[in-house]
Amino acid sequence: MREPGDYAAILGDPAALADLRSRYTGSGDPADVLRWRDDPDAPGGDGSRSPTARARDLAPALYRRAGTPEAERERDAAAAETEVLLAQWTADNAALDAALIVEAPSQPGRREHRARRTPVRPGRIGLLVGAGVVALAVLVGLGVLLRPSIPAVTVSEPTASTPTPTPAATSSAPSSTPTIAPAPPPVQVTPPPEPEDTDFRREYFEDDIMSVLQVPLNGPPIDNANGAATIDDYGVPLSYVVAEGDVFELIAKRFDLGTSYLASINAVRRENPTELFVGDTINLGATTILRIGDQNGVVYNHTDRLPEPHLPQD
Repeated sequence: MREPGDYAAILGDPAALADLRSRYTGSGDPADVLRWRDDPDAPGGDGSRSPTARARDLAPALYRRAGTPEAERERDAAAAETEVLLAQWTADNAALDAALIVEAPSQPGRREHRARRTPVRPGRIGLLVGAGVVALAVLVGLGVLLRPSIPAVTVSEPTASTPTPTPAATSSAPSSTPTIAPAPPPVQVTPPPEPEDTDFRREYFEDDIMSVLQVPLNGPPIDNANGAATIDDYGVPLSYVVAEGDVFELIAKRFDLGTSYLASINAVRRENPTELFVGDTINLGATTILRIGDQNGVVYNHTDRLPEPHLPQD
């Protein structure tokens, strides 16, 4: 079992997990998909097992030699169930990636410097805005407390009696005028800092395990991997055509596959799996190793390079 990855942070944050569930459109619980990305053998929240673990359990039935009609039917049923499980895993991963990414709000006058959408950790913006409101309330309260008080002046109304003149003018002490203190300078309120961007998606490009079945995801074109891909009826990419300037490692990254894994499923029909020529066909599926792939216009037949174990081939 591998150590938990970046998803431990969101799994431990109830607010972020609730926000993720509100945007998730896949089947089941997105928390289970997060756990199974880190560890395919981890149990789900209700004790269920991951689609990849269930597909691995079907391997003995897939590899069994069909000596009888009943054994052949069992093998065909296992192959069909495996295909459904892998399609489910692909769809749940695509729905999870869409739920993990939200649009960052644009600010007037600010130059956009990123073309891709910015993932933001749920709950962080609310905490920062709340802290700014509390700080502003404290500063306003201090301004009220520090404001000087002006003594009230009582003005008596004149009486109807006639004043009696005095024989000589008398001097009286000057009345004291209340002094008004100057108002304090305005308080500068510093806006809260912008939240840091956090991407919870794991890079399969950096987690290359050849012994674990890897299902390609239909990623968009990226720099040095912008060729055309073909997909099946379930939306799973099957093959890729090499374009000018492509790099093998970035082709693997575009489809969320490990570099060594991608090389292993292309070693049969290509002399050097990682050496690219414009127009080469790269195989992306675990069941199409023997029928997809070529190198510089040549189809090789190195059947001794089939990875072990491997699924039955189309």
